[in-house]
Amino acid sequence: MSKKLVIVESPAKAKTIGKILGHDYLIRASMGHIRDLPERAFGVDIEHGFLPQYEESKSRGRNLSELKSAAREAGEIYLASDPDREGEAIAWHLREVLSKLNKKARFHRVSFHEITRSAIDRAFRNPGDVDMNLVDAQQARRVLDRIVGYQISPLLWTRIERGVSAGRVQSVALRLVCEREREIRAFVPQEYWTFPAEFLPEGGRDSFVAKLQKINEGKCEIGNGTDAAAVIAAIRSAAAWKVAAIDVQPKRRFAPPPFITSTLQQAAGAALGFSASQTMRIAQQLYEGVDIGRGPVGLITYMRTDSVAVAVEAQNACRAFIASKMGQDFIPEKPNVFRSKSSAQGAHEAIRPTDVNLTPESLKAALDPQQFKLYSIIWRRFVASQMAPARQERTSVDVSGRGGDGRTYTFRASATVTKFPGFLRAYNVAEEEVSGDDDEDQRFAAVLALLRQGQACRLVRADSEQKFTEPAPRYSEASLIKELETNGIGRPSTYATIVNTIQVRKYVEKEKGKLIPTDLGFRINDYLVSSLPELFQVGFTADMEQKLDEVEEGKHQWTQMLGEFYDKFHRWLQSAKDEGAPPSEKTAALIREIGRIRNWEKPERVPGKRTFNGERFVRSVKEKYEKDSKISSRQWETLLSLALRYRDQLPDLEETAVRGGFAEDLHAADAKRMEHEAERAEWRHQREEADKAAPPQENIGKIFEAMKQVKWLPPEKRRGREYDDEKFFQSLKHQADSGRPLSEKQLSALGRIFEKYRDQISDPEKLSPILGTAAPVKKELAPDVQNRVRELFRIFDGVTNWAEPVKRGRRVYDDREFVQSIRKQIGQGRTLSPKQIAAMEKLAAKYSS
Repeated sequence: MSKKLVIVESPAKAKTIGKILGHDYLIRASMGHIRDLPERAFGVDIEHGFLPQYEESKSRGRNLSELKSAAREAGEIYLASDPDREGEAIAWHLREVLSKLNKKARFHRVSFHEITRSAIDRAFRNPGDVDMNLVDAQQARRVLDRIVGYQISPLLWTRIERGVSAGRVQSVALRLVCEREREIRAFVPQEYWTFPAEFLPEGGRDSFVAKLQKINEGKCEIGNGTDAAAVIAAIRSAAAWKVAAIDVQPKRRFAPPPFITSTLQQAAGAALGFSASQTMRIAQQLYEGVDIGRGPVGLITYMRTDSVAVAVEAQNACRAFIASKMGQDFIPEKPNVFRSKSSAQGAHEAIRPTDVNLTPESLKAALDPQQFKLYSIIWRRFVASQMAPARQERTSVDVSGRGGDGRTYTFRASATVTKFPGFLRAYNVAEEEVSGDDDEDQRFAAVLALLRQGQACRLVRADSEQKFTEPAPRYSEASLIKELETNGIGRPSTYATIVNTIQVRKYVEKEKGKLIPTDLGFRINDYLVSSLPELFQVGFTADMEQKLDEVEEGKHQWTQMLGEFYDKFHRWLQSAKDEGAPPSEKTAALIREIGRIRNWEKPERVPGKRTFNGERFVRSVKEKYEKDSKISSRQWETLLSLALRYRDQLPDLEETAVRGGFAEDLHAADAKRMEHEAERAEWRHQREEADKAAPPQENIGKIFEAMKQVKWLPPEKRRGREYDDEKFFQSLKHQADSGRPLSEKQLSALGRIFEKYRDQISDPEKLSPILGTAAPVKKELAPDVQNRVRELFRIFDGVTNWAEPVKRGRRVYDDREFVQSIRKQIGQGRTLSPKQIAAMEKLAAKYSS
């Protein structure tokens, strides 16, 4: 009997599927793509229909060899990669490579959106073929991105700095972040005033707070302190107040649809503090399978989707669960059906649990804390999506009175009461709540419900509060993904990568959960937007995404689509290259003048470990000019620099510049050169001064020798960066051993490390003067305080059941982690602050029972 080979992407997925299929199948993992465009070459033959020049992955060499060996022995090969463009492309590449090794084997494409026995059985009973429309859409995206990245990035190297890059979609995401930041910086706050007042109804015991809504019949718009003082004086001098109007409006709040990729990333960011890439990594684990005590089980459906559709079987199972656990009232008469966007992939489902009966609590012991949190919101959102709407009642009350200035002042208080919770019973994440009116205050719902039309009220107090308008908030990862989705940029499989890439490349930094462009990010964005405005327009990028969707649907031939794109792209690229280029007559005059140089200096090393040969450079520029009648702005700048460098051989340079029309360019280049030389001189002077002040470098070896036996603390992460003392120390030692002196900053850092590990160093007092450090004066806690700290730790040592971490606003409070950090601080010999000791006391009281 011939062997049946099943190929998936990952070992985790292989393990879960292997448990379902049993011993009749050999399961292997491809570890992602086995072929791709070359890493260090363009890899696209534009002249021959944009033919991609794929290479087998060198990093997957051993794994690919094992796949090939398995394929040679197989009679049937099932390609079970993920059900999207990337997964289809992986399946196609596998077939292209493996079919050459075993021409007799039959290839099957099996596709499923959840890893469950029923889904796997159904897929293997009805195998299909590779969907070439999906493959072509993936190839088109890959080639598009390669064209833009490889041909735009070199422009950035000459205009910005080497090593930076542009991306067809990532650069548009960067543009959104930069434009929002500039909008914030340009924002001019406008002053305005609000007037909260507390009223006590006649015959009532409880008061309520309302805000000034109208003055006479006009909107309350007070923009300065003088007017605000007059208004508050008039309010306080009013003779009487009464309930002028009561409005009660019933409303229904409908269940949200189950998650798709973008909404899951947004919800996990807002409610759990997860990054987009972190969310997708955890979701991948839940999809591929987690051991819940009976082997690995796929817990959620495929997590890269833009469809809110739900399988009828899952819908019915969910309705049955709701009825049994919550009652018939919580099920709508007809199942809730949600409409996906027109661009959504119809064969896909929303993200949901594979078995609604596997509640989060039933899986808590099997999941790690992050998996539990993400599974919980996926499960709750899905269950809520099939529940009845919440019935609510919104009450608004107006209280009016005639002020001391004769004008009528109307205050309004509002509150919403939930009469029937409906879906809110299952899903009510506060961070995702759509807030109602800003004036709503649920604390006063009961008081407002008892008020009567015309009822007198007593003014208890009235205040005026100065406020200022605020700009639109900076993007978080979640809100940037929402903006990308709204504008039609990116797709479920790319959102996390886009947001992650602009951070990894240091174009954007995350600060307190908000994305802020770096100086490098601004410079790259400004250049791209000014030099290639059409390419990096939000609308153009969205249009390309639509065309890729049309390729996937079979409406557009992928190479034709690339041809249409490249015709425009090539023109835009050439225009960007020509930007700032000199007129032909200037170029000709300068090239003729530089041609008089006879004695060229030897080629020299320049930053970036490249060798610059001036004579060869001039020759290549001359050849380009003779061929194209133009040169680039960068080449022009370099020619001017060379002319100034060799001016002693060019006695007529100034006169030639005037006649050739480039005198102004030459003077600007000379000023730039002099400024650069002044900066270099200042830098050399500072370096010399620092070297004088620095300890003799020959003695630094004693420090390295003394610290050889140090037991290093493990690396730790702070604000997204990893700090590794041992790795940094070894890099300094390697530099010193190779004969390169340490800089002032490096010596200072070495001094800090020395002090941190001082207790492990023998005779540190003799070594301190080498680094200019002294023995630190340790601040000891008072004996009674030390004893109390020891008592507190004894209490914490007895705690076996720590409270779950709690998220308040953007911060997560974790009791266990806090105690561990205090223990670590004491272990490092650092003193506790009074504030830390007070926090420990409070925590000990919480766990003392």
